[in-house]
Amino acid sequence: MNILQLCLSSGLGGLELYVFRASDALKDKHHVIAVLQPGSKLDDYFDDHSSIERVHIERKGGPLPLSNARKLARIIDDNEIDLVHMHWGKDHALAALAKAFSRRKPKLVYTRQMMITRYKNDFYHRFLYSQLDLIITITRQLEQLYRKFVADPKLQVRTLYYGVKPPHKILSTPERDALRDDKRFSDNDFVVGLFGRLEDGKGQHLLIKALSMTKKDGRPVKALIVGHEMDAGYRTTLIKLAESLGVVHDITFNDFVDNPQQLMQICDCLCLTTYEETFGLVLPEAMRAGIAVIGSDKGGVPEIIDHQESGLLFTSKDETSLYQQITYYLDNPEARQMIAEKGKKKADAMFDNDEHFKKLEMILTDTAAL
Repeated sequence: MNILQLCLSSGLGGLELYVFRASDALKDKHHVIAVLQPGSKLDDYFDDHSSIERVHIERKGGPLPLSNARKLARIIDDNEIDLVHMHWGKDHALAALAKAFSRRKPKLVYTRQMMITRYKNDFYHRFLYSQLDLIITITRQLEQLYRKFVADPKLQVRTLYYGVKPPHKILSTPERDALRDDKRFSDNDFVVGLFGRLEDGKGQHLLIKALSMTKKDGRPVKALIVGHEMDAGYRTTLIKLAESLGVVHDITFNDFVDNPQQLMQICDCLCLTTYEETFGLVLPEAMRAGIAVIGSDKGGVPEIIDHQESGLLFTSKDETSLYQQITYYLDNPEARQMIAEKGKKKADAMFDNDEHFKKLEMILTDTAAL
């Protein structure tokens, strides 16, 4: 099967990296071509990590990218593409028009990784969705929202949870202690990790405020906040908040790391404080590393965490609720260990990387054969 992976995004976050991961997983059984924006971070990532064939299209704005759609249609026809796999919502019009223009009329599959918040029943969106053969959503909640907001009984939607790899290495006790010491944590500190982009919606300020509550209780709780700034200066904003609350020396800020599961292993628990995360990839990553997790009760997180079974849930945007879950883990080490073990068992079974891409390959093959 000839598969075209389409993503003209200029960024390099979880969505874009998934394009690479899917391409890499499918290339052994299928001929894969990636259509990317030239010079994008994703294009550079492909260049550094893969020999997968790439074709470039310079992204142009507007609701009807006609010239680019004709270029993409020619790429489809010249390479005898059987299936186009798109990932970025802003490429939807491009892919739909290219399918309409092409002679091949390839199957069009859209892996949707972001929330949908409004009805898509106008003429323009009815055309776009009429060109789709399948939408793959990453949570059941997102699947239900699609069925609500895109009221087309012929639209095929199915859920495929993300998969993550197990840790490359489980740290030995001396390795873990050395890494904790490098990040300015002592043996007696209870370390809460938070991994994600630094921006308001990711909720790092909630952890800082929860930490100030533990400080007032005289508890040895520290935080490791890992991630890069989306807006220059936001880390400084968080540092100033921590200074005002008297906890700046209890927090270690760390830039984005390529192997987060190693750094997760120095944490006693990990939290995801995003207001409403569509999925929350860091949670199964931490769970597969054997770390107890906390997540907000919105979005797709409750599909990953069964409260007090495979993790703990706190009320979204509520630092007091987050504080209560952190202190539950602190005060109940045996329960925390049990939850971590159950979390690892669930993540190993439901969010395995290899199984995910086996299922994706079957879904795409079945769709192309229709």
